[in-house]
Amino acid sequence: MNEQTFETLKSMGIEDLHDIERYSTRIEGDIDVLKIYYHRQHGEWFAKSKKFKFQRLHKNIKVNEGLVPYRATTESSPYYLRAVAELDQLVTQEQSTLDRKAQLLEELAHLEKVVSHKIEDLKRQIEEL
Repeated sequence: MNEQTFETLKSMGIEDLHDIERYSTRIEGDIDVLKIYYHRQHGEWFAKSKKFKFQRLHKNIKVNEGLVPYRATTESSPYYLRAVAELDQLVTQEQSTLDRKAQLLEELAHLEKVVSHKIEDLKRQIEEL
């Protein structure tokens, strides 16, 4: 994994990117809230998390119809959007790694079962001779 691609997360003070398990987002008034959950370490009761708040940008948008020519609205800050994009990329990479690991472990278990059955069959054939 290229550490240079996660510059926004690093600038937010997130040091070990490999500890991130998942994240959630929500809007509270004029603030976007980003909560990052970390893997639970051995012996810990609760998973650690860190909350970040980002002020939403206020804009006036021109309205084509109606009595009011402009309508006030808010949108997420570009910094927040970059952080979420990096988290998407990071969580997807980790999930695909875990999926691949689970798939390999499943294949290994199947191979062990096939080999043990084959060994038993060969032993049985030897005994019949």
